[in-house]
Amino acid sequence: MCIRVHLWFQTSSFQVTNVILDNAQLWIGDGTTYRGHVIIDGDRITRIAPGKYRGDERDVTDLAGAALSPGMIDMMVLGGFDRSLLHDDVREIARQYLRLGVTTMQLCIGTLSWEAMTGVVENTQRAMAHASSDMTRVHGVYFEGPFQHPELTGASKRELALPATQDNVQRVIDAFGRAVTMINVAPGIDRDAQAVGAFVDAGKRVTMAHANAPAARVLRCIDAGTSQLGHVFDNNSGLIGDSGVQQPTLEHVALVDERVRFIHLICDGQHVHPILIRMILRCRGLGAVCLITDGNQRMGTADGPFTWADGRSMYKKHGVCRTAEKDWLAGSATPLPDMFRNFVRFTGLAGHVAIRSVTLNPAQALGIEHDTGRLAPGCVADLLMWDNAMRVRRIWRAGVEVRDVSDFTEPLAAIESQ
Repeated sequence: MCIRVHLWFQTSSFQVTNVILDNAQLWIGDGTTYRGHVIIDGDRITRIAPGKYRGDERDVTDLAGAALSPGMIDMMVLGGFDRSLLHDDVREIARQYLRLGVTTMQLCIGTLSWEAMTGVVENTQRAMAHASSDMTRVHGVYFEGPFQHPELTGASKRELALPATQDNVQRVIDAFGRAVTMINVAPGIDRDAQAVGAFVDAGKRVTMAHANAPAARVLRCIDAGTSQLGHVFDNNSGLIGDSGVQQPTLEHVALVDERVRFIHLICDGQHVHPILIRMILRCRGLGAVCLITDGNQRMGTADGPFTWADGRSMYKKHGVCRTAEKDWLAGSATPLPDMFRNFVRFTGLAGHVAIRSVTLNPAQALGIEHDTGRLAPGCVADLLMWDNAMRVRRIWRAGVEVRDVSDFTEPLAAIESQ
């Protein structure tokens, strides 16, 4: 049972409702399902039960057997809908994303200048303070940078990577406070384990990505409190030993060490091959998988060229973005509902089972599972109704139905061998 808490968002501005959603196939969020009904009082679920509703309240909505799930949670949003975290109001991104069924999101930045990081945090804080049912809830910001290996920053500018000195780590903690909810420390950089320990002590969830460190350094960071693997199989190149033998990468360690509680997966069909996705499930099971988008400003838009926030030329095609100069991947542009449908297609999992990867698992990864991520009394009433093609058709945000639901979908790029 969920415990009712109010530590991470306010509810005073939500419209008071009393709603019964009846005759639904309930996707609980933990992999279980049954036919039943949900009762909402205000912004919270007050009851879920099997069978048809037999009470006398008048406001009953019959869902005619359609699937009803918790709202989706995206832990890695860098922008979307032609808006960036650097230059645009995050609340406008949140309003658009809600229309697709994403009810909670964590923003994300890579290696940026200090001034740019400050601007994004201020933008995030405004969105976090905006308690309203008309937009996706903004949980905080994930600092994927600046503590990356300078040669492995991906699409970010390597010259902006910072050493993990005690002063730099403490400056981030002091300057950005609770707005920073998750942070990456790349194993192999100087003072990696010390930085991990400091961020864990400050209440941050620590990931590892953008690194080619040997297994011993990775394990040292895990010992210090690293608990999540960022975008599995991307920007984690590993090392070749002197004899030409492949050395363990971050992925190999995470696949066998259960202290790495969650593995973040970009499931657009291009960042990670379906065979590798199935290998993750074989090694760690569904309970460790969190689908993320790594979605940038072109998420939710048509294909074509565009200019990155820092002025570089990029293009979008088939749900991903690439640099125009070297044709490198530069983040995904596939929204989370499409990632979820891809995940079902690639793995063969039933929808009510796979839904955990975008609901309960990311809620646990963010530490908000007592308030969201599953259908249970006391949890916030963020709910989605799905059709037989696993398209989101109705959305309730904090008990209030969203009237403008989007039909946007990304075309899936061809995969030569699945």
